[in-house]
Amino acid sequence: MKLFFYPRLALRNIRKNAKIYIPYLLTSTFTVAMFYIIHSLSINGAYDDMTVGARTLPIIMELGTYVVIIFAIIFLFYINSFIIKRRKKEVALYNILGMEKKHIMYMMFYETLITSMFSLIVGILFGVVFSKLLFLILIHMAHISTPFDFVIPMESIIRTFLLFIAIYFISYLFNVLQIQLANPIELLRSSQSGEKEPRTKWVMTLLGLVTLGGGYYIAQTIEKPVEAMLLFFVAVVLVIIGTYCLFTAGSITLLKILKRNKRFYYKTRHFTSVSQMIYRMKQNAVGLASICILCTCILVMLSSTVSLYITVQDSTNMIVNEQLRITLMSSEGKNITEEVNQIYNKSLKQFEMNDIQIKTIVKKECYFASGSYFEKNFTIGGYNDDKYTGITAMSLDEFNQAFHQKQELKDDEILIACNFENIKDHLTINGKTFKVKSVVDEPYFLTQKYSNIEKDMTVVFSSDKTLNKSLFNEEYSAPTMSHSISIDFEDIEDSEKALEIVRSHIPSNMSMYNQSQFEMQNEYFEVFGSLFFLGIFLGIVFLMAAILIMYYKQLSEGYEDQKRYEIMQNVGMSQKEVKQSIRSQVLIFFFLPLIVAAIHMAFAFKMIVKMFSFLVLSDISLFVWCTIISIAILAIIYSIVYSLTAKVYYKIVKVE
Repeated sequence: MKLFFYPRLALRNIRKNAKIYIPYLLTSTFTVAMFYIIHSLSINGAYDDMTVGARTLPIIMELGTYVVIIFAIIFLFYINSFIIKRRKKEVALYNILGMEKKHIMYMMFYETLITSMFSLIVGILFGVVFSKLLFLILIHMAHISTPFDFVIPMESIIRTFLLFIAIYFISYLFNVLQIQLANPIELLRSSQSGEKEPRTKWVMTLLGLVTLGGGYYIAQTIEKPVEAMLLFFVAVVLVIIGTYCLFTAGSITLLKILKRNKRFYYKTRHFTSVSQMIYRMKQNAVGLASICILCTCILVMLSSTVSLYITVQDSTNMIVNEQLRITLMSSEGKNITEEVNQIYNKSLKQFEMNDIQIKTIVKKECYFASGSYFEKNFTIGGYNDDKYTGITAMSLDEFNQAFHQKQELKDDEILIACNFENIKDHLTINGKTFKVKSVVDEPYFLTQKYSNIEKDMTVVFSSDKTLNKSLFNEEYSAPTMSHSISIDFEDIEDSEKALEIVRSHIPSNMSMYNQSQFEMQNEYFEVFGSLFFLGIFLGIVFLMAAILIMYYKQLSEGYEDQKRYEIMQNVGMSQKEVKQSIRSQVLIFFFLPLIVAAIHMAFAFKMIVKMFSFLVLSDISLFVWCTIISIAILAIIYSIVYSLTAKVYYKIVKVE
């Protein structure tokens, strides 16, 4: 044979089967580009010069890289299996006409070579072009301003090339194996072979119910954020197994129930659709379950990452009540009150010199101790994870001076604020009971406002003497004394400059701990912005997969139904009745994945909220609305895609 015979034959076959190869080439190219982009973002050297928070970006992007790898392997194999099934009849004809199997292998090798080289070259080119744009979008979402040089990382190109060459080569071996093991007659019939009417699979149905129920149970009964994060992937795996089992076995059971219902079944539009779905349900169920899982992933990623990103400001305020909090402690265990006053006065003067405008400033001397709390009884030490509580204490004189009050207290009275329980009448501390004179509602009084971050209470005693008797316990270490300065500025960006001024006056015998809303907000934007970017990125990838599965599903069913509907029309079935039959089939099963995905999301809601309470999701109602809007948008896109792919189906079965 001539040297270029096989390449020309391969090109002709690709052109002839453009309807199935063009979507494959587009998808394969898109997947290559997505992998190159996400990998190049994960190794970008610009992160080295960024803040500590921004250095989480490559970790998050690397996680996205692994997701895309798994997706590429599963999805490209799925499409390849569809293509080889549609090509088997053509391959059989070549074999019958005299072409040996080794020649068919040569032809298929060049087909794989052409499609893989096209996907790799075009995909990497698109990846190179758009990686810079997406990096700019990423750092914009993360609120990072950093100069960087645009480079094309060879490591990303090499890894992309090696990964996809391996996928394409294994796909080629899979195709060759099928050709080698089958005879021409089997190949000729295989493209039109459907599934035999399956029996009701009670074992698989039971397995699906148990695994899906187990996933739902974990999601609904979880209470602790840490447990939610640890068990989330267990619940996901159980739900995926349950979804595939119930779509495969449960759908057959449903169809047989519909078939036994004479009023429903013996109608033209129902008779044909139910019969056809039963006939090839095993193949349909896998596609439908895959669409359902992809839709669920899209909903979870978009609703959660959008919610986290939007609530960055609120989440920051939950962690730090004031724009800047500076806590000073002696590293030698000495009284440093005088030194702190000097630092305070020097800093105020320098604030004025640097035109730093202050709205509010509160300086206070406090003691901190940790212990256990149960039923209005606090004991220093001897705590466990469930009852762990922190207590901040100050004297009445310190409180009145810091907050410009004129409160009076008896020795058995206290002022209190608590973030996890409304304590209005009394509190027992180390065995001594105090009456609660009033609950304090002053800003900067309670160190931590939200109990989902840390249980915290602040107590004011009548005197230093009463404070010492109440908190000091010989069995455990003494409470830690600290001086805190809480400041709010006219311009929040001044907090960074103010912090540097205070830090410049700190002597070596003193340690400093600070929290800044501005700094923490930037860190949250860096983390949640990168998660938001990854959520959108993977959402687009999964949406593309769902769309392509829908397209190939319609294409596959169209070819399988073509002869059947032609026979039905020849025996008197009108095109209107054919369309009614198709619509009935769609209403029963096509939108089922979207409905089940919404149900999955509803059951996962509580678990996701628990996970995000660990990551600080401040507004649950916003998450609800983001979920509802995500479902609505996905439903609209889903409907548009169906209407477009349905035209392909109608054209194949010649129903206009």
